[in-house]
Amino acid sequence: MDTKVFPFIAFGGIAGALARWGVLEALPETSTWPWQIFIVNMIGCCVLGIIMAEPFQSFAPRTFAGLTTGFCASFTTFSIFSVELAELLRSKEIAIASTYLIASSFGGLLLLLASKVVFSRMRVFK
Repeated sequence: MDTKVFPFIAFGGIAGALARWGVLEALPETSTWPWQIFIVNMIGCCVLGIIMAEPFQSFAPRTFAGLTTGFCASFTTFSIFSVELAELLRSKEIAIASTYLIASSFGGLLLLLASKVVFSRMRVFK
C-alpha cells in the first residue's frame, strides 16, 4: 500500500465534502422528491465518468485516487440517499421511493458511462 496517497485522498475528500455542502446549500429544498441529493449524486457520477475517461488516464495514481476515492466519494452520498429512500418507504411513499431508486441507479450509471465515452473521444491532453 502506498501510504503517500493518503494526503491526496484526504485533500480530495475535504474538497468533495465542501463542494457537496456548497451545492446542497445552493439548491432549494423540496417537499417530497429528494432533488438535492439526486442532483449531487448525478453530478458526482458524471464527474467520476470524466475522471475515468481516457484523457485522464495519464494522471499520476495518487492524483487519480485523490479525485476518485477522495473527491467523488465524499461529494456523492450513498448514506443520505439510503436515509432518504428509507424515509420515503417509512412514509408509505412507495411510488416516489421507487422512482427515486430507479432514477438514481440508472441515471447515475448512464451519466457515468456517457461522460466517460464523451470525454474519452476528446483529446484534452495532447
